Amino acid sequence: MNEGDRYRRITYRLLVTTLWSTLLVLAVEASIGWASHSLTLLTEALHTLIDAFSTVLSLIAVASPQRTLGREIWGHGRAEVAATLMLAAFLGFTGVSILLVALRQLVGGLSGQPNAFTAEIEPQLIQFTAAMVIVIVALGIYVSYQSRALSSLSLRLNAKHFLSDAWLSLITLAVLMAIWRGQQWIDPLFAIPLLGLAVRSFWRVLNYQLPMLLLPTAIAPEAIAHQVQQVEGVTRCTRIRSRGMVGRQVWVELHLAIHPEYLASAELIGERTEAALRQQYGPIRTQIWIEAARPELDSSHYPYDLPENSQKPNWLDGN
Repeated sequence: MNEGDRYRRITYRLLVTTLWSTLLVLAVEASIGWASHSLTLLTEALHTLIDAFSTVLSLIAVASPQRTLGREIWGHGRAEVAATLMLAAFLGFTGVSILLVALRQLVGGLSGQPNAFTAEIEPQLIQFTAAMVIVIVALGIYVSYQSRALSSLSLRLNAKHFLSDAWLSLITLAVLMAIWRGQQWIDPLFAIPLLGLAVRSFWRVLNYQLPMLLLPTAIAPEAIAHQVQQVEGVTRCTRIRSRGMVGRQVWVELHLAIHPEYLASAELIGERTEAALRQQYGPIRTQIWIEAARPELDSSHYPYDLPENSQKPNWLDGN
């Protein structure tokens, strides 16, 4: 296992640990919030749900380079889009429901009418919530430290999202203490701006972390073709795709057309092609398809497209 794979595995384990911890906190906040009729805790649970979604996106971004062919994600996959839409629908429905209940409580409190859905906070609940907040903040700080040590963009964005909402958890504890001391009006009053911050948090995830699932071209196809066609025996380079980050790890797939006289040295040409790309762009993994060049085709006419009736290529996989 090389250093890059080891770092990726450590990152993956940290994200899995963060996800399970977040789901545990989510279950605790949702169940206690529903049992105690606390709108603040229920709204805080929405924030925790967004944190869990943020971690899932980071996991997908980290896991995708380990796939065998490397072609599974070339943009937002259907699963990611479906999950985003379902989460947006759930947040919208739940948020509007909490908002209506909060407004009803505020209006009822001003008019002197009793509210059936009022918060009942016990000291044990505050202590348990405080313990959960401490755990999740400590985990966010640890992940932030590891993101710098591992130079992981996924960990850094995930930790940044967690820590940016840490102050909300501390304010939530203060609100719960105020409710416990009889200030019932603060529960619906604080839940309303907390809903607005949940929308902002969800938008931040979509704006910063969802684009990580996009796999833009790492190297211009023209540059790869120019470099590869300098290898002896190569007459044409087509269907070029690349992704990753130059200088760290780049995955390249391409099709080579070689002169018929060099067919016996096809494997050697594949190795030389990979070596030329590695010398030019650093760490690289290649998937190279090789076929015999057809005399009637000129390379300048088909710079990046393989003819439909071309022969079935041979497979070479360089690591």
